[in-house]
Amino acid sequence: MQGDKSVASSTNLDSLIQDLLRKSRKPLSTYELAKKTGVSWSTANIHCFKLKTAGVVKNRVEQRLGARMRVIWSM
Repeated sequence: MQGDKSVASSTNLDSLIQDLLRKSRKPLSTYELAKKTGVSWSTANIHCFKLKTAGVVKNRVEQRLGARMRVIWSM
């Protein structure tokens, strides 16, 4: 049964990410999505890339100071 619960939460998280991106006036970073959804950065990142693979969201990589990069997501 626990596997079914994970699938349901996964689908809910995907929907929540999509809703946040739709309602946002600006693209959101992976960090911002993680904070708004209450999940870890890596969980948010996995779900965003899954949505990108499905053609639901787009991303852009911003180069930051030094070697740091930031991924920005939008619908």
